[in-house]
Amino acid sequence: MKAVTAEEMRRIDSETIEVMGIPAGVLMAAAGKAVAEFAESVFRGEGTVAVLCGTGNNGGDGFVAAARLAERGIPVSVYLAGEQGRVSPTSADFLRVCRNEGLPVTELAGPEAVRSLDFGCCEMIIDALLGTGFECAVRATMAEIIDAVNASGRTIISVDMPSGLPSGGAGPEGPAVRASYTLTIGLPKISLVTWPGREYAGELHVADIGFPRRLVESDELRTDLVDADFVRTRFSPGAGADAHKGEAGRLLLVGGFDFMEGAIMLSAMAAFETGVGLATLLTTETARMVVAGKIPELMTRPLPVSAGIPAVEKGIGAFFAEERRYDALVIGPGMGRNELSRAVFATVMGALSGSGVTRALIDGDGLYHLAHYLERSSLPEGVSFVITPHFGEASRLLSEPVDAIKHNRYAAAARLAERTGAVTLLKGPASIVSDGTRSLVNTTGNPALATAGSGDVLSGVIGSLLSRGTAPLEAAGIGAYFHGRAAELAVEASGVMVLRAGDTIGHIRKAMAEL
Repeated sequence: MKAVTAEEMRRIDSETIEVMGIPAGVLMAAAGKAVAEFAESVFRGEGTVAVLCGTGNNGGDGFVAAARLAERGIPVSVYLAGEQGRVSPTSADFLRVCRNEGLPVTELAGPEAVRSLDFGCCEMIIDALLGTGFECAVRATMAEIIDAVNASGRTIISVDMPSGLPSGGAGPEGPAVRASYTLTIGLPKISLVTWPGREYAGELHVADIGFPRRLVESDELRTDLVDADFVRTRFSPGAGADAHKGEAGRLLLVGGFDFMEGAIMLSAMAAFETGVGLATLLTTETARMVVAGKIPELMTRPLPVSAGIPAVEKGIGAFFAEERRYDALVIGPGMGRNELSRAVFATVMGALSGSGVTRALIDGDGLYHLAHYLERSSLPEGVSFVITPHFGEASRLLSEPVDAIKHNRYAAAARLAERTGAVTLLKGPASIVSDGTRSLVNTTGNPALATAGSGDVLSGVIGSLLSRGTAPLEAAGIGAYFHGRAAELAVEASGVMVLRAGDTIGHIRKAMAEL
């Protein structure tokens, strides 16, 4: 399923009305009917329903819902946040229907009226105040209405968007409705499926009101939700009957330096669980002695650290000159942030062009070195990159505060992709993947993933997919899906919202098998 910005939704509305010939009033009637049916499904019959309507088209959906509920014998009160003369033409038609139904309509046009709001006999509030086009901060009367709604303690159903929440991914600048449910029309809006907006949306439902399929599934819509259907159509788990291990992907891993070997071991194990055919670890001499044999399938090669940085740089050059069999690279987990690891990172970047490696993932300490590397150079040509930063790493790469990134993670992921030239997976709940133009939003995962080593496992999953030829944007999105789903399965198996990073590895194949 697609997720949309306000502008994309406006285009769908416009083409449906102007090109397909479906009148705006028909769409509004269908949306309001869907709201009424959903409200009735959760209404317990223990009070009245207060329908709060704005003067725009979102309010029109509310007027329709109010009239429909009244027809079903449910007691309804209608509140108009504004003056009747400012109601949009299409909405005004349905406001008249409410009045003709004999429904009381109270205008909330000033502070005195707002203070008179009383939800004492009310079981449910339908929030149809502000729609997808809202992008600033609510003020004055509207802010007071929203505060009253939030303080009511009642079940709240928001129509399309919780009022006060922008639809394009940013968090609210002022008061916003905290809904129990959001019934969004046609397609989910970006803020409803990404954080911080998701915490305002409550339980999300999507109402299909008859927009043409070619519009709601159009490739011109730039954001996809990564769900089972998305993965199923883009991922092939098996190899052909005549395949050999090389055709299942050849992955090179660089990291796991002294005293940090576990990070790259998690990446390697996850890569094998995801189906990579062959993997080799390039690490320090001492670390190689720790890792060798711990993962029987993993080959290891040492860097001549004891001979000094010039020898290490020469050794890396020789390795890439001799070993041209790798399809993809994972670099960074457990590298450290010292002079040696910085030299290794820069040397590997310099050796990639012409090495045969066509896709690379940078994670962990590699992202620390990337921030410095980009100050004087750009990523090598001929290689497609994926980066997987958490908020702190994203802050360093963008030179922006963490809070600013968290306020609009969707936009931050796109900025990271533009800044680095790499497909970016911004980690967190509902991880976001972006190449600067297209975006993916993951739908799997749980809070238990917030544990040491989770990112290393994710790197291995994505590295495996990259090595098997999956395009970087899809590899990052599918990898996030499998990683999150494996965590869900692990928690289901244990019954406790607690994970070690390695717990997810044992459930990766189960996540794949569900498809």
